[in-house]
Amino acid sequence: MQQPETTLIYWAPSRVRFNLTLILAAAVILFGLYQLFTDARRGDDVPAEPAAQTQDAGGEAEEPAPRRSGGSGAWLLIVVGLGVGAYSWLTSPRQYRVYSDALIIMFGTPRRRTIHFSDIREVVSDRGFMGDPLRVYTMNRRRIPLQVREPEEMHRYLDSALADFRRAYPQYAPQEEPESGEAAPDVVESTATDDTRATRDAGPEPAAAESGEAEDSAPAEPDPPPERSPRSRRRSLRDDAPSDGGDGENRPRIS
Repeated sequence: MQQPETTLIYWAPSRVRFNLTLILAAAVILFGLYQLFTDARRGDDVPAEPAAQTQDAGGEAEEPAPRRSGGSGAWLLIVVGLGVGAYSWLTSPRQYRVYSDALIIMFGTPRRRTIHFSDIREVVSDRGFMGDPLRVYTMNRRRIPLQVREPEEMHRYLDSALADFRRAYPQYAPQEEPESGEAAPDVVESTATDDTRATRDAGPEPAAAESGEAEDSAPAEPDPPPERSPRSRRRSLRDDAPSDGGDGENRPRIS
């Protein structure tokens, strides 16, 4: 990818000082070369066998058995070492550069990766599961770890450059997603408004409906009389007994 024509704001080296994979790959290549050179010298130093020793009883000469050389194993080590070394060289970040409109990750020459600010959603400074203290999230929810030696300084410069870019180009700023809790009051308020409007449009209910509801309602049953004791019952019977009206005297009451 081509580097944008902008001013360099900040750069930081990778926190990995030594690429162990690349060192091991170089060691495998050197061992393969040494094995190849040793096999070549061993083949040159073998003395020629005399003809008398290679003749059998019939006088026929026997061909010496071919020697097996280790050249194939040495070449295999060299090829494997070159492949692993090339992969590590092209995939291990060496330097991070912050420009006014992009973040560039420098790998082994000639590979580099450009992340435009228009594709960046947010920059998070937090130690994650893999131990990356600084991460960049793109618009498609992709996570890019930044393995720098000073993550706080890198975060400060990257946030400042990203804020300046979004201030100059507000159309590239990410839209804030509404939270689930904020939508509930709007729904309740709109429902209450619709109910009030429907009640106002309907108007007062007719009186005939109220009278009809009153007629349909069942009459209330009277409460049962309270129970009285036997003494109070005898006293009430004594008070209610009739009197003789002939001589104006009452008959004696039987208690």
